[in-house]
Amino acid sequence: MAVAVLAVLAFVVVGAYQMGAHRSNGEVAELNDEVERLRAGERDAAVVKRVSQQMEDIAYQQKAISDQQRDRAEEQSLLATQNASRAEMESRAAHEAENKATAAAQEAERERANAERQQQIAEEQRDEATHAKNVADTLNLRTQARILGVTSQVRREAGDTDVADLLAYTSWYFLKNNRGNQYFSDTFKALTQATNGILRYRMRQNGAVNAIASIPGKKQQCVAVTNYGEVELLTASFGSGQRNNITSRILLQDKTCDFRDVTVQGSWIYALSYKGTLCRLNEQGNLTRIALPEESYLRILPIGDKLLIAGKKSLVWYAGGSVSAPVPLSKTLSTFVEREGVVCLFYADGSYAEMNAEGKIEAKTPLVKGVVTAAHYDKATQCLSVAVADGTVYPINKYNRVTETLAAQKAKCVDIDMQGSTIVTGGYDKTIYLWHMDNLAFESGLNFRQEMQTKTITKQHRNNTEIPTEWLVPVDYTFDGWVLAVCCDADGRDLWVGTSAGSVMLMDSSADDMAQQLHKKLNRNLTETEWTRYVGTSIPYMKLK
Repeated sequence: MAVAVLAVLAFVVVGAYQMGAHRSNGEVAELNDEVERLRAGERDAAVVKRVSQQMEDIAYQQKAISDQQRDRAEEQSLLATQNASRAEMESRAAHEAENKATAAAQEAERERANAERQQQIAEEQRDEATHAKNVADTLNLRTQARILGVTSQVRREAGDTDVADLLAYTSWYFLKNNRGNQYFSDTFKALTQATNGILRYRMRQNGAVNAIASIPGKKQQCVAVTNYGEVELLTASFGSGQRNNITSRILLQDKTCDFRDVTVQGSWIYALSYKGTLCRLNEQGNLTRIALPEESYLRILPIGDKLLIAGKKSLVWYAGGSVSAPVPLSKTLSTFVEREGVVCLFYADGSYAEMNAEGKIEAKTPLVKGVVTAAHYDKATQCLSVAVADGTVYPINKYNRVTETLAAQKAKCVDIDMQGSTIVTGGYDKTIYLWHMDNLAFESGLNFRQEMQTKTITKQHRNNTEIPTEWLVPVDYTFDGWVLAVCCDADGRDLWVGTSAGSVMLMDSSADDMAQQLHKKLNRNLTETEWTRYVGTSIPYMKLK
């Protein structure tokens, strides 16, 4: 039993063992599997641990990097803050610099503008200084020219004609080339003396030469009439290289005629007697006496192919050999002139009227104050020159504007004529005056010919930087009696003068013409010694020949 028990027990044991072994094997297998799993898990854990360790290391590394980056970022932030602060400072500095630069630029602009102003002022001052010097030099030359004109006349009176001629030409040259008045009286007279610029003739009966008429188209020839009834044809030989004289041919001599005016139309000469006779004659001696309706006739005015004859109280027309009925005047006539188809009538009481082409007379506002005693109209310049009883002459333009006042004669002006831009007057002070209008400095700043075409002066035109033209002073020549007649010659340069003493003069009225004649006559220059003596040292020596 025991054995059985043992056997059973052994069986049990064996069985148990086997079961246990089987189960153990199973468990072992499971354990092995578990161990494998654990080992695999351990390996995985180890891997994970290693990975975790690595990750931790990486994390630490990243943390270190992050710390470094944070530190760097903090440093960068600090640096950025510093840079921002520096940038702000630099920005403020840049702004301040910009402001300073702008201010400096503005200051530089102001300085530049100021420098330009200073330069402009300097240039203006330089120009003013240059202008002042030019003016001073010009005035010095003009003054010296006048002195030379006087000195020339003095040297001629002393018999030193050679030096007198040289000084006369130098005087004209200085004036001509410095916008001076080459018609300055002493310079003009010096030129006249140097060129024998005046020829003289005495009428046969010594009667007062009341009128002179030039011959159209014939140079240096005229007809002169006197109050002793003389009508003479005068012919001059006058100019460089000629034998200078005046020859005469008597065309009429009738003491019953008191001739007051004369004119030439074609080949016929018309001489007007105060006592009411018009004598029509020619150079061949043909004579026709034409009785006029009244007496006290004073002037003849050619208008087209007719003659308008003026008495003190009436006008008559002469045409085709017949005389019209008198046209009565309401007042005593002083003088008259034709102007662009209109006859200007100046009365002895200072009033004024105009007669149109149809013969209608209409009272007008006087052109000037005072009694007009002489008048002349020049078609070329459209200048009406009128002289009043006190000798004052007024140039009037086509708009009836008085452009200037010329203080001419010192007594009544009897006759007036015009040649180019030269107005010539003669009067009871025994003197003629030559006004070369191109030398006149008008207050408007315009020249003479511009003044003649300007209706209204509204502003000053003168350029003050220019050296002004010298103010006009007329040439004055005194003769042996009242100057009753002045007449410009057909050559456009010479002038006929008649006086109450019976003298007739032909004079060169062109300073430029006489200067050219004189220049041809000169055979040398002034020596340097003569230049120093007469001209001085302030003007450099020059040769004019």
